[in-house]
Amino acid sequence: MTIWAENNLLGLLLAIVTLWHIVGFGFGLVYVTLSVKSLFKIIPYDRKWSRVIRSSDIHLWLSGIFLIAIGIMQKSLWEYISNPKLMSKVTIVIIWMISTQMMRWIGVPELKKDNPRPMVYLSAINLSCWIYGAFLGCAKNLSYGLVSYSEFILGFLILSLIIFFIMKYINNIVMEKKRTK
Repeated sequence: MTIWAENNLLGLLLAIVTLWHIVGFGFGLVYVTLSVKSLFKIIPYDRKWSRVIRSSDIHLWLSGIFLIAIGIMQKSLWEYISNPKLMSKVTIVIIWMISTQMMRWIGVPELKKDNPRPMVYLSAINLSCWIYGAFLGCAKNLSYGLVSYSEFILGFLILSLIIFFIMKYINNIVMEKKRTK
C-alpha cells in the first residue's frame, strides 16, 4: 500500500468524485431515455436535451479521469490497470464515445431524412454502453480477476443484443403504425 492509500483525505476525495460521477450519469441517463422515447415518437423531442446530455458526457469524462487517478494513487499504476473490470469499463467508454459520434454524424442526418433505422441501431449500442457502464461501476466485488476481461465483454455483447432486439422490435411497431396511418 502506498502512503496515498492510507490518507483519509484521499478516501473523502474518492467519495466526492464518485458522487460527481453518479450525478453526471443520472442526468445523462434521464435525458438519453427521453431522447430514445422521442425517437419512437412516444414524446416530442426537445433540443435542450442535447445540451444536458453533452454536459453529462463532459462530467462523466472528467470525473472518470479523476476516479482513475485516485485509483492509481490508492494502489499502484500497474496493479490498478491490471484490473479486467477497469479495462472492460475503458473498452465500453470507447465504444460509447464512438457510438455517440456516429449518432451525430450518421444518425441525426438520417433521422432528418425520416430514416430512423441508423439512429435506432446506434442508440441501442449507446444505451447498452450506458447500462453496462453503470453495471461495471457498481460491480466492485468483481474486480481484480474474479471475472475475466473476455467474460465482462461477453456480458456486454449479450446485453447489447438484447437491447438491439428490443429497440428493433419497438421501431418495427412504430414503423407499422406509421404505414397504417
